[in-house]
Amino acid sequence: MRAITIDAYKTLPHLQEMPRPQPGEGEILIRLHAAGVNPMDKWARDGAYQQFWPPEFPVVLGFDGAGVVEQAGPGVSAFRPGDDVFGQFMPQRVHHWGTYADYVVTSASGAVAPKPVTLDYVQAAALPMPVQVALASLDALEIGSGETVLIVGATGGIGTYAIQMAVQRGARVLATARPEVANYVTSLGAAQALDYTQGDLVSAVHTLYPGGVDAVLDVATRDPAGFEHISQVLRAGGRLLTTIVTAEAPRLAEQGINAALLSWQPSAELLGRITRFVDAGQLKVVIDHIYPLEQAALALEQVEHGHVRGKVVLSIV
Repeated sequence: MRAITIDAYKTLPHLQEMPRPQPGEGEILIRLHAAGVNPMDKWARDGAYQQFWPPEFPVVLGFDGAGVVEQAGPGVSAFRPGDDVFGQFMPQRVHHWGTYADYVVTSASGAVAPKPVTLDYVQAAALPMPVQVALASLDALEIGSGETVLIVGATGGIGTYAIQMAVQRGARVLATARPEVANYVTSLGAAQALDYTQGDLVSAVHTLYPGGVDAVLDVATRDPAGFEHISQVLRAGGRLLTTIVTAEAPRLAEQGINAALLSWQPSAELLGRITRFVDAGQLKVVIDHIYPLEQAALALEQVEHGHVRGKVVLSIV
C-alpha cells in the first residue's frame, strides 16, 4: 500500500510502499478514502508523543481519517466489512500505522464510529480531532445560553467548529480574526470579529464589554505571558481554557485565575454526538484545501504555518 512515512523524527515525510496491516484481536482494517491533517501530525513527526507511543520506524503519519471497513479481526462485533466509518485512530502500543495511507488498523473499541450519512469521506475526515476538541472544550467551560465567550484562534479547525457549537448553545461569540477573514468567522455565527494584529486584544474586548467576558477558549496562544495577558478579559469568576500545554494554565490557576488546560480523550461517544450535530444540519464542515496523498508534505506545511480557514484534508481514493 501507499503510505506517507518518516524514517526518523524531524525528517521530511515521503511516499513509500508498505505492506498492508492486518487486524488483530479486537481491531478493524479500514480502507481509507481521506485523512484529516492536524497540527498534532507535525508534533508527532517531531517526536512529541514518543513517551506515550514508542516509534516503530518507518512511522506512518496521521490520526484522523474516514473510509470503509475492509476486515474485522477476531472478537469484533460492532463493525463489519463495508461499514462507512470515521474517527481519530490513535496508536495502541507503538507508533507505526497512521492515516496518511491506503489502509490503517485501529481498535474497534476506540475513537471510531459510523460516518455521518450526510457527509462524503473528505468532509468526514475533517471532523474527528478538531470537533472533538471543540466539543470537549465547550463542555469543560460549561458554556451556556446568554454567556459571552472569546475564542482565540478562531479560524482554524478547532475554532471553526467551536464558534458554531457555542452559538448553538445560545452563547455570544467574539472571535479573533485578521481583517481579510473577519467575514469568515461572522458567517459561522460569531457576533464580532476582533483583529488581533492591530492594537491590544484585551483593550478591544474591554471596549465592547467593560465588565469582561464570561469565558475564553484559547487554541492559539503558546507563550505563558501572552496567555496570562488574555486572562485580563475575564469578568470576575470567568473561566479560561487552553488546549496548548506551553501556555502553562496551571501556573495561572495557582494565582487564583480560573484557568485550565483541556484534558480529554478521543471516544466513540464524542464522535456520535458530532454525527448527530452534522446529520441535523447544525454543523457546517469547512474545507480550506484538499491535497492528494502524494502531496502530504505540502499539506502539513500549510497547517504548520497557520492561517488556515477550516481544515486541510488528504484525498486518498
